[in-house]
Amino acid sequence: MIANITANSLPSLQSTVSAWEAMTNSTVTCLGAYGSDDTWTDWADPWFTGPAGGAYTQWVAENPQVNQMVLGISLIPASLQDSTDPLGWEQACDAGDYNSYVTELGENLVAAGLQNSVIRLGWEMNGPWEPDFMGTTTQEQNDWAQCFATEVTAFRQVPGENLLFDWNPNSCYENVPFADYYPGNAYVDIMGLDQYDVGCDAPTTALTFAQLAAEPGGLNNFEAFAAAQGKPMSFPEWGLASTPSGDDPGYIDGIGSAVDNGDFAFQEYFDIVDGNSMMLSSSTPLSVAAYQQYFGS
Repeated sequence: MIANITANSLPSLQSTVSAWEAMTNSTVTCLGAYGSDDTWTDWADPWFTGPAGGAYTQWVAENPQVNQMVLGISLIPASLQDSTDPLGWEQACDAGDYNSYVTELGENLVAAGLQNSVIRLGWEMNGPWEPDFMGTTTQEQNDWAQCFATEVTAFRQVPGENLLFDWNPNSCYENVPFADYYPGNAYVDIMGLDQYDVGCDAPTTALTFAQLAAEPGGLNNFEAFAAAQGKPMSFPEWGLASTPSGDDPGYIDGIGSAVDNGDFAFQEYFDIVDGNSMMLSSSTPLSVAAYQQYFGS
């Protein structure tokens, strides 16, 4: 089971993990975090490989065969962002111009004991809010995919790495054929979909899980694409939205049933209040009960 949480020390992290496990009657084996991406220096030496990430690296070291980090890492730092014309950075990446930074990041992950992490490389690439937005033309999207492949190749050349790469669109933006920005089976280990309890076209209207899954970029189409590639899936981010549905056990049922009946590597509930997202708590008793039913011990 997965939870996105924050902590400044190992005891604090353990306390938060224990509280989640007690509430959900589940066992946490993975934690989610996000890289620093203002500059290449930040990108290649993110907080979780240094002293600020000590709680997480210690947690992994306690049980390295089980405990694992799921890390969101953009293809580029924010300093290179160009949502209207990404071809410049994409083609530089395709040519290997950024490989030295990839190597540095890979070496830092290995040195920190995070060599077995899942990397959500370029996560939510179909959203223009991301620094590495894939662009709006087929050429831009194809070049984005090549950049992903180039960086994965560089990561895999780092001695001691055992990273897994999760290709991870958002279900609610840029309804583009997945094949247009898929880097190829050789560069992808897991195929992840971020999906929240809110409709893409009607975000103020409560929808059933079946309706959400049937949206163009939703679970139904994504699961079919993943099956065609022969790749396991994940939900790297999923969760409740405070509006329009709030405490929505039907949504939890939908996610739980999908994981139970599909080929899933992991699921990660986004347990942080960020914008419209909701934490599982005493204010969502029906959803907590549903989560326990599917993911409890």
